[in-house]
This record gives sequence, C-alpha cells and structure tokens, in this order.
Amino acid sequence: MKIGTGLLKIVTTGALLGMSLSAAAAGLTQVHGNVPAMVGKAMMTGHHNPRANLAISIALPLQNGDQLAQFLHDLQDRSSPNFHKFLTSAQFTAAYGPTADQVNPVVAFLTQHGIKGITVSPNHTRIHFTASTAVVESTFGVAINDYKLDGTTFYAASTDPSVPAGLGVKAVFGLDDGVQWHAHNIQNLHPLPAGLGAGPSGFSPLRIATAYDWPEITDTAHGAGVTIAVATAFTYRPQDIQKFWSTYGLPTHTLNNTPIDGTTRVLNSETTLDIERSSSMAPGAAIHVYECATPANATFDDEFQAIATNNSEQVVTTSWGLSEIQSGLASIGAEHDAFVQMATQGQIVMAAAGDDGTTDRANNGPDNADFPSADPFVIAAGGTSLTLNNDDTINTESAWSGAGGADSLYFAEPAYETGTPGWLSNTNCAEDVTSDSNYTHSTVGVCAGATNPSRQSSDLALDADPRTGYAIYYNGRWEVFGGTSFVAPELAGLFANLVQQRGASIGPGPALVFCVANDGNYATTFHDIASGSNGFPAATGWDHPTGWGTLDAGAFIGDAITNCLP
Repeated sequence: MKIGTGLLKIVTTGALLGMSLSAAAAGLTQVHGNVPAMVGKAMMTGHHNPRANLAISIALPLQNGDQLAQFLHDLQDRSSPNFHKFLTSAQFTAAYGPTADQVNPVVAFLTQHGIKGITVSPNHTRIHFTASTAVVESTFGVAINDYKLDGTTFYAASTDPSVPAGLGVKAVFGLDDGVQWHAHNIQNLHPLPAGLGAGPSGFSPLRIATAYDWPEITDTAHGAGVTIAVATAFTYRPQDIQKFWSTYGLPTHTLNNTPIDGTTRVLNSETTLDIERSSSMAPGAAIHVYECATPANATFDDEFQAIATNNSEQVVTTSWGLSEIQSGLASIGAEHDAFVQMATQGQIVMAAAGDDGTTDRANNGPDNADFPSADPFVIAAGGTSLTLNNDDTINTESAWSGAGGADSLYFAEPAYETGTPGWLSNTNCAEDVTSDSNYTHSTVGVCAGATNPSRQSSDLALDADPRTGYAIYYNGRWEVFGGTSFVAPELAGLFANLVQQRGASIGPGPALVFCVANDGNYATTFHDIASGSNGFPAATGWDHPTGWGTLDAGAFIGDAITNCLP
C-alpha cells in the first residue's frame, strides 16, 4: 500500500481480521487518560441510551518520533540547513503519519465488532465512525453513563477504553460530551457612553492600531495574499461584519466558511469578534472561518485536524480553550499532534490564554494553564489593561487581572524558553502527553514525569480588559466586550502582515517571539509591562500575564524579518 499521497486503502481481509483477533487473544490494554476529571465529581443518573448514536474518533500516534523531534528542532535552528524548510501536508503524512500497518489493524478491530462507515483522515491520524452506545460499549469494554454536575448533564465512559494490545491507539474522542471548550470573551455590561446599541463604544481598531504602531489598517496591501484561519464554534451574521467594516471605514474581506461535524445556525459573539478583529488588523488578508457545530472537545479536535491537513492558511487563531486538567491527558496529547503538523508546515498559531487569571475556571488551585495556548507550538495571548491619551498613544498599561498565563502540567519547557538568558525554570510538569510517541527533544514537549520543568505562558499581550473594552457589532447592535479573545485575532492580523512582508510562511510562533525578544532590540520592539498581576505578578522582561509584553507592531515586523527569519 502506498502511503503519503493523502489516500490510504482500508483493508479488511481475513488476514487482517486474524491479526485483530490474535491481538485480542493476547489481551487488552487500556488507553489511559480518556476519562475527564469531571466524572469523578459528578453524580451518575443512569445508563446512557443504548440506541443513541455516538460519533467516535480514534487518534493514532505519529511515527518516527525521534526524527520528527530533530526536524522540529532544525526548523527553528538558524544554523541548520533545515531552518524554515517547511513540509507540505503530503510530505508530513509520508514521513510522520501513521502507516497502513498501524491503521489497518485498528480498522479490522472495528470491523470485527460490526462497525461500518469507517473513514480515515487524510493524514491517517484519525479513524472516524458512528455507532450506537451499545456497540461502542461492547467495542471498547466501557460503560457509558449519564451524569449531572453543577446543574449540567452529560454522558461519559466511566473507565478508560480498552483495545487489543499492540494497536497503538493514542486517544478515543467521542466517549463523552462533558468536556466543552469555552470562549474567552467577557461582555462589559456597564452603561456605554454612547448608549447601548446606539453606536460604537470601547476601543476601535483604529485606536488600537495607533496605540501599538500597526501597519496602516485601511491599506489592502498589508496582509495581501495571506489567509487567516479562525478556529471557532458556531456562526456569525455576514451583515454584522459588513456593518463593522463600513462604520470604521475598513476594507471588506473575502470570508469563506468550513463547517466541522455538521452545520450550525447558532450565532456566537466570539465568532463575530474574531472575524471583525482579525480582519481589521490585516486589511488585505482573506479570512477562512472553521465553524464547529458544537464546542465539544472532539469537535475542536476535528477542527484542528482539518486546518492542519488542509494547510491552506498561513496564520491560525482561536479564542476558545479550557484548563489543561479539564481536557484530559489523552486528548491533549492527540490534539498536540495537529499543532506539531502545523509547525512542520510553517503555519503560525495563536490562542487566547484565558480570562480567569491563573485559576482558568479550575478548582484545583491557582496555577492552571489553558489549552491550547499551553502548547509549545502555539503563541499564548495574554492581556493588559490599557488607557490612552487623547492622541491614542499609550497613557498607562498594566497586566490585566483576568489574563491567563500559567505553568503547564503536561508540556515540557521548550528549548526557546530554556535557552533564554536568565530564564527561571519551574518544577510543574506532572505527566507527559507525548510519552507514547517517542519524542525526545524538548522542542516537542517531553516533560518526562513529575516535578520537571514545564512550558510557561503567556508569550505576547495586547489590551484585554473589558472595563475599557472593544466595540463589536453583533446580532444587529453595538456591544462592548473584552478578554484575551481579542488579543489572539489581533495578533493573527499582525502575523498576517509579517507573512505578507516576509513573502513566506514563518511558523512556529513562540520560538519566533522569543527570538525577537532576545535579539538585543527589546526596548524598541516591546512595551515591557511591569505592574499588575493575574495571580502571578508582572515583572521586568517576561512574565506570566503578559509574556514579553505588548509591542510596537512595525518594529516587531522589521526586527523579525531582519534578525529571526531567513
């Protein structure tokens, strides 16, 4: 069978079925880390409807982990001949995607249990099917129950799934609907100076562009030829976006939509503001909106898989996420592989770091990183509280108390952090999401177990405080929101401008940010934020709530091109 063309022949011959049966005879092994933490806190209310259909996605690990780790290192090493020698999706699949020998036994195992309609993703890392609860329970040796927690009902498997030993399954998505991603925006409900719904209030794109010295946001040459992927859930009204653009005299953009796991007509303020703000800050860019039908963890996994395998956008932004401990170890490890693929392809990714300080909506203490911003290949977007002078220059700026930014539990301290002069490591790593993939280089994220140094976020920041807020036009009216939700799409606009000026892809992102921050021009490229706190205090240089601080956009772009890109 030929692998690497984007196609994989699914074989269910008697020989392969025999392989599955032989594996079953040799015993079963549990795929650990699939039961969300909320199951242990919830009250079981009964057994889930055995006839209900469940959409299941089996995640398989990447292959050639040692070579992949070295390649990722070389991509970011200016002395390597592979520096910025990015791959196509087909090249990534051929070199690192699961092989037929990995995929076919899993398909055979499913076929043995009477499952039909099996499909394999283009990069061979996901095997999808839909089956009844009863069939899923029989296949994976689990009981799927209904639960109630804090007024919310959900279903979940009570134990980790089991598969024949040797199948190499990394995670099983779809065994629960309790893990739901959150939008990182906060509505300002205080009276607006212009009167609620009467007109724009809060910071406009023009004021933010002036404050941070952005390239001219009415000039469509900036960001031209670049496409930004907005990874979101639910949808938007095109007329809202048009109203926003016309009110501020901004150029219109090409908007394309891709539904993920079904279509939706549910409007969402997050989706609307992500489009409005990313397009505003990159006037010539096209916007590709990936719309999850639900904010379920499994649906977001499918979304990031689609963005990675399409490889049609140079810049990717999401303002959704959840605390690492809420995600589940197995799912984070599997979702991480999509960001690994994007990194090898040169796609630069950013994610809101959260709006609940260091607690990040978790109740296990004050140091919780938000995923996916905790991923070492994702720029974590922190937040500040900003006031402006009459000419829209910065008056005061401090760390916003709600900004995310904390120590990862699951990702090792990456090389771009450990290589920073004066960097203070932590001992926060508790478990390792990549231990089953044979990754050996810290650039990929192996923490090797408890009390080891882990990835620290944030990386960059912009204003996020809802008390000042940003104007958005949503569902036919002007409203004011805040949150790190605004920082990620605005940074997407910045990096779209950088891609356009560079004339080539520029990912991976955090390593680039750290390069610019440490090339000797920090004082002219960044606005260092040294006051305020999100639970961790802001400090001179890097800190949790703001990363390296906010930036002078024009200087950052020029510095990156001159000193950190080929």
